[in-house]
Amino acid sequence: MRFAFRFLVLASCIAAVAARADVVVNFQDLTVPGSGYFNGNPGTLTPGQSVSTPGQSVSTPWSSGSVSFANTFGIDSYGDFNYEYWNGFAYSNVVNTTNPAFINQYASYPGGGDQLSTYAVAYDEATVTLPVPTRVAGFRIANTTYAALTMLNGDQYGFTAPLASGTGWFATTATGKLGATTTGSTTFYLADLRGASPPGILATWAWFDLASLGTVDRIEFSFDGSDKNAQGLLTPAYFAMDDLTISAVPEPATVTLLAVAALVGGTAAAGRWRRRGHAG
Repeated sequence: MRFAFRFLVLASCIAAVAARADVVVNFQDLTVPGSGYFNGNPGTLTPGQSVSTPGQSVSTPWSSGSVSFANTFGIDSYGDFNYEYWNGFAYSNVVNTTNPAFINQYASYPGGGDQLSTYAVAYDEATVTLPVPTRVAGFRIANTTYAALTMLNGDQYGFTAPLASGTGWFATTATGKLGATTTGSTTFYLADLRGASPPGILATWAWFDLASLGTVDRIEFSFDGSDKNAQGLLTPAYFAMDDLTISAVPEPATVTLLAVAALVGGTAAAGRWRRRGHAG
């Protein structure tokens, strides 16, 4: 009986490890600079002076809730004009739903985070890396103001046209990776003007379900849409992220060791119990 009791207790512990509660990364542990956003700029880079002395760049991921978000920031020059560039993830608490210009690239279209102030902004090549192989439930997603108003009205320079009624669309695809293995992919439409009654351009926070990716150690995001030319996508390749929800998955070896410990510990206890003249 004592063996059975110990086995049930340890089995319950194993089940508890396997069913750990979801962890929500809401970016509130980050300190946002006075500018309202952080795009990876370390403040120490210098622009290039010529072709032979190009500008500097640095690839330094930042973290929130033990999850790592890729970021590359650089500065360069074109003639007498110095310019900055970045890709990956920034984080922001900007609230601006009306300015359609590129300088407003860090603002979410709904205005601020999903429920709290700070949120992340993905641009171009964006990758999330998990601390351990993990199942990711999903996250809250939104357009940025810059991308949404460009899709609605085109940009102020005439470079990008409004999305065409009846055919226009813009989407991001999440691809799950576990080491060198691709675990799956799923797509979220940030704008869809196709069909008789299309959803239109997303103006609120919505849920991007990533459960189908299975257990992953990173997620890579890409962008596509209907407005593109021979050089690629013309729609600004951004989305806002909040409330990334993950569940840690115990390594199979850990579960196996716990099970062996339960069996060995229970058997040893039963043997000692019998040697003392008791029957379980």
